[in-house]
Amino acid sequence: MRPDQDSPVLALTDCKRQELNLLWCVADSKSWKLDDAVTEKVSHEEMMADFQGSGVDERFRQLLVMANPIRWGLFHHLHTSTYYRGRVALLGDSAHASLPYQAAGAAQGLEDALVFSEVLTRLVRIPASDANLPAYIEAGSEAYDSVRRPRAQKQLEQSAEVGQLLFFQHQQAGDDMSKILPRLQEGRFDWLWFHDILEDVESALAKMDAKVNTTAEL
Repeated sequence: MRPDQDSPVLALTDCKRQELNLLWCVADSKSWKLDDAVTEKVSHEEMMADFQGSGVDERFRQLLVMANPIRWGLFHHLHTSTYYRGRVALLGDSAHASLPYQAAGAAQGLEDALVFSEVLTRLVRIPASDANLPAYIEAGSEAYDSVRRPRAQKQLEQSAEVGQLLFFQHQQAGDDMSKILPRLQEGRFDWLWFHDILEDVESALAKMDAKVNTTAEL
């Protein structure tokens, strides 16, 4: 999926005043028109235009008569060259805004927070009077970036690819399920689900300490 694709969220209300939220993602090549909002109310006619054609069950269209549609924009930022500059570091969506097709974007933000908080914990142990403190801060940010960016960017790129597979837009797989399913199976997510984040913490701290020790020797 592209950053300008959006998804209408339909709220269906029955006679008992109970609300049911249903989500459909629609591949749309039009860019997002709103600068200060990620949702917008749309007319019933606009919503129904997304469900025309012989491939849509008429019973489904009848169900949508009860809907109160809201369109949500889905956005991602595929490539970020660095997650820090000087004393400023990016975490979470500000660093790696992701499409939701692996349900892992928020988790990557938590991993960011864990690694960076451990870096900060190491930094606060350095006396404020230490002349090398600015260099230590730089070393901590660099270590955070070197550990977190490759993993977060891989999740981001893979989530975008899953979106392409779901919408039959993948250049190699197209709508061929015999090509789509293997790409979603065969251990594709093992690196994401079975990763030891504490190893990343230790790696970041080790890289930071190595840089700090080198700086101190200069």
